[in-house]
Amino acid sequence: MSWGDFLRYAAGPGIGVIVGVILSFLIEYIPPYCQLDSKGKRLVFFALCLCVPLLATLAAVATGEWGAWGDLRGTWWPALTSGVLAGGVGTLVHTRKLDGYRLG
Repeated sequence: MSWGDFLRYAAGPGIGVIVGVILSFLIEYIPPYCQLDSKGKRLVFFALCLCVPLLATLAAVATGEWGAWGDLRGTWWPALTSGVLAGGVGTLVHTRKLDGYRLG
């Protein structure tokens, strides 16, 4: 996998995998993360889902792999929507586990 392929993966379908790896390190090595309530943990998860594709896009533009600084529609918007969708779907799937809230 080339650098450009990795950045495309990180800005799209690889968001969940990368966020999962980051969260496993948070759980293992950052004790204050484990003390957060479930809503706080979901907020961290959602923020990571936004940061991963935006940082991958930033790296891609900075290294000249793809995209342009001023191209909101073709460069930044896809990264932002990927992050929002990953964070939203991941949070929706776990909604019933939030502090006593039950679906159905």
